Amino acid sequence: MLKISNKRQYINDGNSYFYQQQRKKQRNRWFKLSCLALLGTLLTTLLVTSIVQAKPLDSVSNNINGHADNLLIHGPQLLFDHPDPSMRAALPVDIQVKTEINGLIAYTEITQVFINPHAIALEGKYQFPLPENAAVNYLKVRIGERVIEGKIMEKQAAKKAYIKAKKSGRKASLVEQQRPNLFTNKIANIPPQSPVEVTIRLISTVSYHDEKFSFSLPLAMTTRYQPQHSHQYQQRSPAQLNSEFFAPASASLANSEAAITINLNAGVSINNIASNSHTITSQSLNDIGSRYKISLDKQHIQADKQFTLQWQLSHDALPQVSSFSEQIADNYYTLLTFFPPQQGQTATLPRDVIFIIDTSGSMQGRSIEQAKASLTQALVLLTAQDSFNIIAFDSDTEQLFNHNEMVSKHSIAKAQHFIEQLRADGGTEMYRPLNNALMMAKSPDQQTLAIRQIVFITDGAVSNEFELMKLLKTRIGNARLFTIGIGAAPNGYFMKKAAQFGRGSYVFIQNLNEVQSKVSTLMAKISQPVLSNIALMLDQKIHQQLEIYPKKIPDLYAGETLQVAIKTALPINNIQLQGDTATATWNQQLLLNEQQTALGISTLWARQKIADLLDGLVSGENPAQVKKQVLATSIAHQIMSPYSSFIALEKQPYNSPLLVNNELTSAAEPLKIAMPQTALGWQQQLLFSLLLLTLAALLLWQQPKRYKNP
Repeated sequence: MLKISNKRQYINDGNSYFYQQQRKKQRNRWFKLSCLALLGTLLTTLLVTSIVQAKPLDSVSNNINGHADNLLIHGPQLLFDHPDPSMRAALPVDIQVKTEINGLIAYTEITQVFINPHAIALEGKYQFPLPENAAVNYLKVRIGERVIEGKIMEKQAAKKAYIKAKKSGRKASLVEQQRPNLFTNKIANIPPQSPVEVTIRLISTVSYHDEKFSFSLPLAMTTRYQPQHSHQYQQRSPAQLNSEFFAPASASLANSEAAITINLNAGVSINNIASNSHTITSQSLNDIGSRYKISLDKQHIQADKQFTLQWQLSHDALPQVSSFSEQIADNYYTLLTFFPPQQGQTATLPRDVIFIIDTSGSMQGRSIEQAKASLTQALVLLTAQDSFNIIAFDSDTEQLFNHNEMVSKHSIAKAQHFIEQLRADGGTEMYRPLNNALMMAKSPDQQTLAIRQIVFITDGAVSNEFELMKLLKTRIGNARLFTIGIGAAPNGYFMKKAAQFGRGSYVFIQNLNEVQSKVSTLMAKISQPVLSNIALMLDQKIHQQLEIYPKKIPDLYAGETLQVAIKTALPINNIQLQGDTATATWNQQLLLNEQQTALGISTLWARQKIADLLDGLVSGENPAQVKKQVLATSIAHQIMSPYSSFIALEKQPYNSPLLVNNELTSAAEPLKIAMPQTALGWQQQLLFSLLLLTLAALLLWQQPKRYKNP
């Protein structure tokens, strides 16, 4: 008989409808969670990619080449006129410098290399600094395999030729002078992914200061401050102001790099070859030690500060005068360099010294510390017979005393406290403090014959140089102005020109360790010049046609040289130099070496003539007449000027993709497939596509399934 158990148990085979639905719900939950995680990852990646693409390519530096304390200093910044604003990040320009120095003349070839990384032909533009005393006389541009050479043209004509070439699809380069030490280059129709090589040649003179010869090459620029009240500012539209400076508005700038090699031939034995800006290596090329090859310790350096090189001659090898000449057609061009004569102890004159210190925002960081240190050092070197005052300025002006006071323990202590409280902030309004210094009342206790000396400490980061020099020209009177340049990239043009109009001299301090020595040297020599009221005399019967620049020869100061460029119809073999010292009139006949020739002397003469002509604008010369003379000199000698430009034009357009009026031509159609030109880059487009696919999958999964009856 069959027995039935009372213990019953439900047998689950896992295939019932209930458990199938439970497992389906669980899978749906896991799928949704996975999709949400993937969606979050894609969105995060998309955001990060957008931020990265808003910056330059791998060369971007948020602290601008390591200058976290001064965000205004930067090397050349390459910008492409891309139709997509998100693709307009700054790119680097690599710089290669080769310099040949023969005696006191430097021949420099600068090669600037970059690439168009985009998928269409575009216009690139960038700024770059050059020595303010350099004469630029050669331009060559290589774009891919195409090479075009430049020539000097009137500025507006060159600009029209460039625009015409750009619209017709031809490659073109336009190099313009924005400031005497600041240039811009525009290059049209650069093919996609094509390298560009720009070669510029220039001639400059070697400087002499404190018994040292030096060669300087600016590699970085300081963004200039334009005072709002400036007459120059009011005459320019915002578009014109923005077109002068090509650095992007964002804080992300590209790290341009430089490589430098120099062949130095001094002609006599030299020593103490050094650089206070970079680490260098030097190799002697002959037994007497007159020729050296100098290069950087590293193959490449960041273009974030000025490069300087110094060397010395032995005292017995130092000449009284150095002369180089060049014959062009029927004219002779002579460059004379006068060295200060040896002299004994001179009497010290009482001085009425006014120190002006820049405390604007561009001086933040090491610059303000250098300025304060140099000012403190200068106070120590004042004597009891001197009177003084201090004016600090940024957007506003603050001065230590209402009128100058005699040097005493109390006045010096008050001045030191004043200096300690100085902070860098605000704009760079130089006009008011300079005017105040020129008009400042003397101390009642100071001697009537005390010479007024203004010592101006600044990085010179302004763009209204014309106004400031006009002020000096009209109000300098018998005062002397001495400028001290602070920081990695001071506006050397303004600093030197201001000292020129103020009949003083310019000192550049880049290294904090040099503050004490350089300020001490300056303060020791500014009681009076070694030679003043200088005149050059040649035999009028022989040299009836003379052009000497500068026309008004400045004073000759201890530890410095004086250069004069002369154009004559016959060679010069002797010259008479006259001047006044502190105690007597100095007169000497100098014999010149007619056989010492050098290329480029005519170019240097033309550069000095143009500088002298432009100085006439400050004196009130007719602007139209000045422009006409400058243009004639510039074109005749093929050197750049404010009224002329270097223009290089391709004769026929090359068959390559190009962008005209922001529209891609048919030649570039295949590139539209390879890399679509939309508002997003290809990485962002890929992520965006994956995002859409994920959303589509989610929507499809949510759709209810429909079953058909069998």
